[in-house]
Amino acid sequence: MEFTAAKFIARKQWFVVGHHDGFIRVYTYESPVKQVKRFKAHAWSWTITTLDVHPTEPYLLSVGSQDQIKLWDWNKDWECIRTFDPHGVAYQIKFNPKDTHKFAVASLMDAQVWNIRSSRHEFTLSGHVSIVDCFDFFTRGNQLYMITGSWDKTAKIWDCQRRTCVQTLEGHTDCITCVCSHPDLPILLTGSNDETVRLWNATTFKLEGVLDFELGKVTAIVCLKGSKRVAIGHDAGLVITEIRHGKPAPSNR
Repeated sequence: MEFTAAKFIARKQWFVVGHHDGFIRVYTYESPVKQVKRFKAHAWSWTITTLDVHPTEPYLLSVGSQDQIKLWDWNKDWECIRTFDPHGVAYQIKFNPKDTHKFAVASLMDAQVWNIRSSRHEFTLSGHVSIVDCFDFFTRGNQLYMITGSWDKTAKIWDCQRRTCVQTLEGHTDCITCVCSHPDLPILLTGSNDETVRLWNATTFKLEGVLDFELGKVTAIVCLKGSKRVAIGHDAGLVITEIRHGKPAPSNR
């Protein structure tokens, strides 16, 4: 059984897992682990590619490859209460941290913003020249920004209020596969098929360092809140390292 996406729901002490067969399974994470729900979320031929959990409401967003985005309410026995059509493959979804009635989707060559109350597509952030497969939100002062990563080898910084691109981050030599805003440090991280992670200042957007552990393509970056540690997934291994803000990051290139 192939797992393709997973999220914790801490307030229920659950974790949810999306599968290659289109099912979502819900488990308790207290020992012993028990399955509490299993339901068909997306068509048999459509892998569940990404999930996100609403920070306060009993909602889970799910995406199947080539399928609609679906909003599930676990207080209604996991009823699908709304669907959204992104008009293309959705690579990542995430709720807006400042306005949780909205969420963003990385789809095709742009990032789309939707409203869960109306199923309405509110606006699109366009500017990349190839697939946008990842994004993250971050704040600078009281202003909300988004960083998007693309197969065009660049990341872009967007002002979410003005809906404009304010900076393009260049330097990777292959597709960008993941981006992450550090929750405690003013650092943005971009990972790429060029096997490196680049660290950018979240205020000036200047490059602060490059990490290269020679473990193949970078597939995931996760920052631990309350810590300087970062987990980096590669094709050939997992690295846990510490971000040294204000000092050059190590590089083998």
